[in-house]
Amino acid sequence: MSFSFKQFHIDDAHCAMKVGTDGVLLGAWANVCEADRILDVGCGCGLIALMAAQRNRAARVVGVELDAAAAADALANVQHSPFVSNVEIVCADVLQYAADCGLAFDSILSNPPYHEESLLPPASQRAKARHTQGGGLTFAALLRVVEHLLNPATPKATFSAILPMSAVAGFVAMAAVHGLQLTRRTDVVTRKGRPCKRVLLEFCRTPQSLVHTTLSLVGDDGTRAEAYADLCKDFYL
Repeated sequence: MSFSFKQFHIDDAHCAMKVGTDGVLLGAWANVCEADRILDVGCGCGLIALMAAQRNRAARVVGVELDAAAAADALANVQHSPFVSNVEIVCADVLQYAADCGLAFDSILSNPPYHEESLLPPASQRAKARHTQGGGLTFAALLRVVEHLLNPATPKATFSAILPMSAVAGFVAMAAVHGLQLTRRTDVVTRKGRPCKRVLLEFCRTPQSLVHTTLSLVGDDGTRAEAYADLCKDFYL
């Protein structure tokens, strides 16, 4: 399928994980505006990397994607965007990339695999994209990458992710082991009063007071909620 945003177009025909609300939320919410280098771990079709490039036109953005078909989609999307000179797509295992790149990043973003204990979906490509077992990127491996690549010279360097509510407590505890402190959290609910299913998380190396908010996607009138619309106003048509 293909999706048009205000300043770029996304084709995800060969990408296992299609464009969805999770990616748009993370790309709009993450702290990228003061970063010189931004990394999108598991960039898929390039959506979050392109959103970061739109929000910070002075930054260098790198998207790393293991799956060759998804990386090809991401590269094509970047090449047809206004941000081709700012975004690099690398088809590689991010663990190997972290070991070899010799770079440090001021902002790292990831819409990571989850459902660590659940049954795999039938399509193996989708399974690799959305599950942490069977050789995919585990939470522990992702956090090792972040610990290694998050710029120690930038006090405000951040790592941002979106996770299902059920995975948050364990992920936050694991992040602390890697020296990453939770500084910002937004619980995403479909409507006010409904249970939270997704959580936006921001970590940094320096302990700070936690800012904890809630974001509703749908307003009382059934349309896009005001805060959600405002968050994504630079992207959604």
